[in-house]
Amino acid sequence: MSKLVSLFRRVTIVFLVGLTVFVLQGYNSNLSARAETVTPEARAYQAKQPGTELNRGNPIEKAKESLKETAENVREKLNLDEPLDPGTKEVLNSAQKNVEKTVKPITGKEQGSYQQNTN
Repeated sequence: MSKLVSLFRRVTIVFLVGLTVFVLQGYNSNLSARAETVTPEARAYQAKQPGTELNRGNPIEKAKESLKETAENVREKLNLDEPLDPGTKEVLNSAQKNVEKTVKPITGKEQGSYQQNTN
């Protein structure tokens, strides 16, 4: 008999917890998670909403302008206007100078076949 009472208590508790969860969801439907942006870039970014602009003007010009804005954004985000780091320049120059030293043991030639004049 005690096993039956214990089982009844467990089933009742699970039922009441489930019922409580469903009732609270029905009363308070705004339980969704919300968060504020952390980075200043995310706060300053404002996307153009589709359909907010009037459909006037030349669509080709609008596409050109949009492409220019995208290119400027990529250039800014990737820092493409900044000069190369001196360490990066050094690695590139040393690799360029040492290509023939690296290729000679493999091919047995000073120059690559694309550089030889085959007359």
